[in-house]
Amino acid sequence: MKFHLRFFTVTILSLIITSQAYAQEKQPTPEERAYTFRTSLFQTFAWKYGQLVGAKKQNDEATFIKHASDLEYLATMLEEGFQIKNSLPEGTAAKPEIWKDYDTFKKKSETLKSAANDLTKSGAMADFDARDFGSKNCGGCHRDFRVKDD
Repeated sequence: MKFHLRFFTVTILSLIITSQAYAQEKQPTPEERAYTFRTSLFQTFAWKYGQLVGAKKQNDEATFIKHASDLEYLATMLEEGFQIKNSLPEGTAAKPEIWKDYDTFKKKSETLKSAANDLTKSGAMADFDARDFGSKNCGGCHRDFRVKDD
């Protein structure tokens, strides 16, 4: 009986020590965390943008304004994802130009925030054109600061 208890205790302790060592090895770097944050943010932005387009198609101004408000809020977080200079882990589409010309990046971020804010106003849905909005307000950053998709 003592043998089984000792064996069980040693086995459990070994598993705990091994799992903690493994967990410590797998901690993401600050650069990887920044990448994960901004990737999640952009995916959420794309989802909300799609919802905005859907609300316009359904002629639902209240829902349109709600999604526009969400886009405006998400746009306020863009700069947060780029606080760590040159956070370019494998898989990122960000270019180093973001940090080389951060003032321009910030201006384009402000343009997006302002444009999203404009969409929250009553009547904005009538004039909303998804391609035009995307080209003017998203495309500027994508052209200058994002690696082009193949």
